[in-house]
Amino acid sequence: MRNRWQVAAALAAVTVVTGCTVTVGGSASPVPGQGPVAQAVDACTLLDQAQVDALGYQSPGRSVPENKERLQPPMCLWNSKDDIEPSAVLNVGLASDMDFNEYISGAVKKSEPQPVGGLNWTQYASILPDDCAFYALLGAKSFAYVSVSAGKLDRSCELAKTVIPQVAAHLPGGQDAPPLTPSTSAKPEPGGPLLSADPCAALKPEQVAQLKDISPTGEKDTSSTVPNASYCLWDDTDGDGGQKAFEVWFGPSTPVGEWPGAKGVNPAETVDVGGRKWGLFPNMGGLRVTCGATLAITDTSSVQVVSGFIGDEAKTCDLVKQGLPLVTANLPG
Repeated sequence: MRNRWQVAAALAAVTVVTGCTVTVGGSASPVPGQGPVAQAVDACTLLDQAQVDALGYQSPGRSVPENKERLQPPMCLWNSKDDIEPSAVLNVGLASDMDFNEYISGAVKKSEPQPVGGLNWTQYASILPDDCAFYALLGAKSFAYVSVSAGKLDRSCELAKTVIPQVAAHLPGGQDAPPLTPSTSAKPEPGGPLLSADPCAALKPEQVAQLKDISPTGEKDTSSTVPNASYCLWDDTDGDGGQKAFEVWFGPSTPVGEWPGAKGVNPAETVDVGGRKWGLFPNMGGLRVTCGATLAITDTSSVQVVSGFIGDEAKTCDLVKQGLPLVTANLPG
């Protein structure tokens, strides 16, 4: 089953660029013990600018108006700041004249009501696999929700639970919000044994010769997409099809789960090389011809090996697996 607002939310969350202008009207009878019903509240006012900033999101939020025909309550969406990892979309909504049971459309309840910030919040399943949404009933036809999509469901729920008491403080019957520690960039400073290491030293000439259809000399470059990362590329020698180039990436400030294509994805298998455990990612980044493997060096640094094969999916990870013991033996630290 699905929540009615989520299609609109997914479309609205692509970019957050406008201010908040929606006013919600209507009335409803209060539910005993749950406080008065919210009246004429703009969903973007459920978090003030200081809260949004401390939670790690960009201001202003984007207001999405109510659409009763689609059972879409007024909502406001914020994108996470550019320097915050993982990236996330926060969605907060408030309905003042909408039947909750009709709106929720039979979505599965994933938790019992939990008291947070003076209100009871219940998690419901979402059609979006990484979306974590909690709802608080405020009256017979009034409810609020907090939802976060951050790539992985457990991380989304962790972030949503941080937002809930901040939103509750702006709702009828809610308690004062607890203080927040201002958000900071989650990207670590470069360090560890990879900082001054040369990725081209990850394969010796005699080892390169063991890898079929790979040029004997690697070319080093720095990444334009992964901060502080460098890589060495040994080009393929068999034309446009067949074997792809062999790459070794050093990320002195890249935790092992943060490589593009592997972020938010569990490895398909673990390859043990002398006690060092590589995570293997066939079809890395959704590309069926690309295979990657990642290995943590420290908590905030890691190595990635990438290659692939065009024309035979069964061979996609062959060269990566062949190269892992060779690369492992030459890694610093």
